[in-house]
Amino acid sequence: MKLFKHKIVFLLILSSLLCIITKADEQTSIFDSANASYSNGRYEKAIQQYEQLVAMNSESSELYYNLGNAYYKNNQLGRAILNFERAKKLNSKDEDLIFNLKLANQKTEDKIDSAPQFFLKDWKNSIINLLSEKAWSIICILLFGFSLILFSIFLLSTKNGFKKLGFFSGIGCIILTVISIFIANKKYEQTINRNEAIITSATATITGSPNVKGTKLFILHEGTKVEVTQEQNDWTEIKIANGNVGWIKSDFLQKI
Repeated sequence: MKLFKHKIVFLLILSSLLCIITKADEQTSIFDSANASYSNGRYEKAIQQYEQLVAMNSESSELYYNLGNAYYKNNQLGRAILNFERAKKLNSKDEDLIFNLKLANQKTEDKIDSAPQFFLKDWKNSIINLLSEKAWSIICILLFGFSLILFSIFLLSTKNGFKKLGFFSGIGCIILTVISIFIANKKYEQTINRNEAIITSATATITGSPNVKGTKLFILHEGTKVEVTQEQNDWTEIKIANGNVGWIKSDFLQKI
């Protein structure tokens, strides 16, 4: 009886592994086909295939980058910027991606000046964006390891000089570890954060209330990046770079 149960468990594990391998092979095949479609100038076909991968919960910076390029070539600026921004969340150091995103942003119709920010906030964000979430996590582990070594020197050394060095250096490493944990956590929140969106409609009228009869405040065009502040039924409240706030139909934008 036990042997039978073990066989069932083994077969279940084996079938699961085969499903995972088959799915991975299928995704690789679709991705290669999409790349071939793009290379041959069949941008709509490439978009369809890349979007199929996204629907299969396949996610990578390369996938979003390629999808953004396909949309850009197909003159769908809003969706191109949307996917470049999604790729940037996964790999903010890709120079080709940064260049293409900048190029696409230059073609947007809305040129909105950012509201001035407190310099400490800019300084904090620049530090957070120096490295990826993975890199900050590795730094956390290394610093914690160094602090253990230094405290070991403090505990095991018989010389006052080494004891002082181990103790104070260990304290310094612990402080740096806590700071790097904070930064890694902020980077993680930044990665999974979905309170930013891109206008994907050609034009969108922003109103003062979540209603088509609301006061018309201003008009935005595709490709403009906005901050989502709240959602209500089929409407989304947004804030733009200069601080202006208003409501937009939810199907006129997509979250990054």
